[in-house]
Amino acid sequence: MNDHDPTRRRVLRTLTAALPVAVALPLLGSSAPARAGSARKEDFHYQDHPNEGRHCANCTAFVAPTDGQAFGTCNIVAGPVSPDGWCMAFTAR
Repeated sequence: MNDHDPTRRRVLRTLTAALPVAVALPLLGSSAPARAGSARKEDFHYQDHPNEGRHCANCTAFVAPTDGQAFGTCNIVAGPVSPDGWCMAFTAR
């Protein structure tokens, strides 16, 4: 029975350490889509015009403008984003 004690201790330590992470991950994941992205546009080669028919308005990360504004936001890149723009993070809806 003593052979199993170190293993039990190791499992209990691992579970104890993993519990806060397991609780925090869903909370972090649920707030991510609500905030604008923080990556630099330059890092993703953002441009204000489409690329071969692909544009931000058809991207899963694009957040459409509200209240008649011309630019929206993005869950990946920071700053205002044109619906007609494009970047390397483009993922079709």
